[in-house]
Amino acid sequence: MTSFLTYSALWVGAFGYFVDLFDIVLFGVVRVQSLKAIHVPDSELFATGSMILNFQMGGMLAGGVLWGILGDRRGRKSALFGSIFLYSVATFLNAFAETVSQYEALRFLAGFGLAGELGAAITLATEVLPQDARGLGAAFIATLGFGGGATGSYLAQFMNWQHAYMLGGTLGLVLLLARLNLAESDVYLRTKSISVATPPQTHWGSLQLLVLDRSRLFRLFLCLLVGVPVWYVAGILGYFAPELAQSFHITGEVSAGTVVMLGYLGAILGDILCGGLSQILKSRKKAVGLYVLLGGLLTVGHNFWMNGASAESFYFSRFVIGFANGYVAVLVAWVAELFGTNLRATTTTLVPNLIRAAVIPLTAGVKWLVPYFGLSTATAVIGAACYLAAFWALLQLKETFSLSIEFKET
Repeated sequence: MTSFLTYSALWVGAFGYFVDLFDIVLFGVVRVQSLKAIHVPDSELFATGSMILNFQMGGMLAGGVLWGILGDRRGRKSALFGSIFLYSVATFLNAFAETVSQYEALRFLAGFGLAGELGAAITLATEVLPQDARGLGAAFIATLGFGGGATGSYLAQFMNWQHAYMLGGTLGLVLLLARLNLAESDVYLRTKSISVATPPQTHWGSLQLLVLDRSRLFRLFLCLLVGVPVWYVAGILGYFAPELAQSFHITGEVSAGTVVMLGYLGAILGDILCGGLSQILKSRKKAVGLYVLLGGLLTVGHNFWMNGASAESFYFSRFVIGFANGYVAVLVAWVAELFGTNLRATTTTLVPNLIRAAVIPLTAGVKWLVPYFGLSTATAVIGAACYLAAFWALLQLKETFSLSIEFKET
């Protein structure tokens, strides 16, 4: 039974993250085509695209709170079912958006639904896997998930934008059917059963328990800072690659879809190796730290050698940066180990969505700096700040590789 639960949780979680990233990258790929179709002028494509992206990420932030609390109070499965239904329907309906306001509303709802996917999947997988395999399980989920990002960014280049959204929504509904027989985590059921029977009563999914305790809130903030570079790369360097290529005077045409696809292909390789590295080193901290250091050097450094380069060189740089960005699964597994069972779904769902929502201040920062430095230098400055903050936060977090995850926050 345990073996079946383990395998089903891993495969369903991995396929869920596949659909999650498939849907997330669609807007980055079809942004220009879809906005032109609803009559957005060329001069407003960047500003309107940034605003719609912010609506999507804002939805993820709001959804990250709701689905995480639901996952702790009602079970990991509840969050998985509700989130997949909402984002599937919203993504499908996005194909029929006719105005910017409709587009913004549907991306907000899709983001709200997408928010529940990764955290709940990693939480469930962490709780059903043996202690020495938790990092590999998270890497497996991320590897297949990043395949969704690569697949979505590839296919969407050859599809009408409306058909791309219809396909993303349909995949989500197929996933919903695949989850009907998914079992709940034994760790969750056992810990909750003990907490009910043994006073004092444990608070499950309590934001008050999380926010009003300085130690826990600081821990959450540190986890957020470590992950911000992930969506700096995906949300800034990926989605706005055509504008950045112009800023770098790249010779040849650069496609956002190809950049996003290569970034996710690099991340697939990166996540496989990061998961394995964390097992070899027996450390989440060392593995993630090496990736943050490499990503910072590559992301800031490429600003100095990319000017006037070919489109092929630009694409290769995005693949390599994508590789260094492949630490998100180990980070989320680390978050799951850092917090007790009664707050695990809340924090593990909230952190990746806070990371995604960080693209809102990041885009605002880039826009503010562009008049002073130009687009390429502005993005490099923001990137340097992200990686420096991430490395500092990493040093503050404790190692969890060998720790038991059957504990409660009180």
